[in-house]
Amino acid sequence: MFDVVVDEKSGPDGSWVPTALERRLAGERAAHRRRPLHEQLASSLPGGALLDRLDLLDAEEADDAALVEMVAAARRVEAHAHQVALRAAAALADRPSMQPGALAEHTRGPVGVAGDELALRLRTTKSEGHRLVRRGRAVQTVLTRTGSALALGQIDQTRAAAITDGVEGVPWQVAMAVEDAVIERAPRRTAAQVRADVAKALIAVDPAEAEGRARARRAERRVSRPRALPDGVASLRVEGPATEVHALDVALESAARAAKHEGDARTLEQLRFDALTGLGSQALATGTFGGCGCAGPSAGAGAGAGAGAGAGAGGVVADGTSAPATDGGPAPSGTPLGVIGGRRPHIQVTIPFDQLLPDRHEGEMSGAAIAGSDVPILAGYGPIAPTTARAVAAGGIWRRLVTDPVTGTVLDIGRTRYRPPPGMAELVRARDGTCVRPGCSHQADHCQLDHTIPFGSGGRTGVSNLGPLCTRDHLLKTHGDFTVTQIEPGVFEWTTPAGYQYRRERDGATTNLGAGTPGAPRRDPEDGRDPPF
Repeated sequence: MFDVVVDEKSGPDGSWVPTALERRLAGERAAHRRRPLHEQLASSLPGGALLDRLDLLDAEEADDAALVEMVAAARRVEAHAHQVALRAAAALADRPSMQPGALAEHTRGPVGVAGDELALRLRTTKSEGHRLVRRGRAVQTVLTRTGSALALGQIDQTRAAAITDGVEGVPWQVAMAVEDAVIERAPRRTAAQVRADVAKALIAVDPAEAEGRARARRAERRVSRPRALPDGVASLRVEGPATEVHALDVALESAARAAKHEGDARTLEQLRFDALTGLGSQALATGTFGGCGCAGPSAGAGAGAGAGAGAGAGGVVADGTSAPATDGGPAPSGTPLGVIGGRRPHIQVTIPFDQLLPDRHEGEMSGAAIAGSDVPILAGYGPIAPTTARAVAAGGIWRRLVTDPVTGTVLDIGRTRYRPPPGMAELVRARDGTCVRPGCSHQADHCQLDHTIPFGSGGRTGVSNLGPLCTRDHLLKTHGDFTVTQIEPGVFEWTTPAGYQYRRERDGATTNLGAGTPGAPRRDPEDGRDPPF
């Protein structure tokens, strides 16, 4: 009267009996565990399970081969995670909240704001935020094989970027054909080799448009803004037609070798650098760019500041001298320098007043005393050594800005003035230093001054309602659904289309206030006067 159901996994006594497939999988797992650790790691797919295992491994106990594979496995997990980030960035960019219609009418840049949203959250540049979006859309639509290889850890994000960036802007049919030509070999190639493979395939697949693409890239030639490096060093990146870049390289090398032949003690790399940077020192001293500047010495910034020098053998400037003057010599030829921020171009250094004193010693300042306003700041770079700051404080092509060492209040703008002038715009730019969007590094001198509360909406023209914004961030505030509040002079709170709030502190640091956190009320003086800062 009862139906008897026989479980195929149960024996006569009801015990569990594995299927043939389960027996095979169990055998493979056992064999896998018997293999050396480095072989186990090399054959593991990226993901959470692999990351968990890596976290539990003791690097001190692993042999050399296992340590190598631990690094490789971690990089595969990193690639997998990057693919997740690209996928999420692409999905975010498709949300209606990230596509304010008004912005498209006012910019030739990205019309979506997902990249700007991500840049704030990730504490990175707007360019990097928009690159995440572009690459994410590429691997989710046209370059799906690249996305799959990245997710499996077969290629890292650098090689994936070599493919996505290499076919950016070409028709989708061409992009897919190029991907098909390079993706199989990409796991066995370096990033530089993948870039070369993409360039070669692009010409082979679409030779008719190769010259057009080259013209477009030539039109995008650029020199980057300085990128800060440790110990008072910075770098510039030059991008442009290969012939012009190589011509510059050959000229620098020739000048350096000529100086070396004349007995200069500097290294070739130092000579190449000094030949190039001498152009900038000379231009700021003479007011023109590109003149010969060979009339003799002048009062420049000095060797302590790393100033440029007079022309030496092969056009390489000599150590310890300054840029040539025009007094008593021929007028310099070249392109006259323009005006930046309403003033002649200059290099600005912010120096706490007490560090200008001649009896100041480096060792007198304890580590606890160091704060954001306690060390000299080179605009566009960051902190520099007090000895370097004092060397340039005398003037020349440099412009010093002296502050109170306790409060950070601006005491002097210019070379000898110790009280703020009435120029409100100059004071606001000096106070904020850069664009006031959290994380933006555009120098205030190159920014527009924005009324935080629009003038047409009753906003006052005062230091508590002004802040420098670069062109992109000004557009985001005006047309991109980003809102800004200046809760006190020099402190700005931003709310993004996704509802996140960030506070840009007076020292440029960013505080994440989270999603939906109401900002503090704006503090306007009741008597209508501008508060001190």
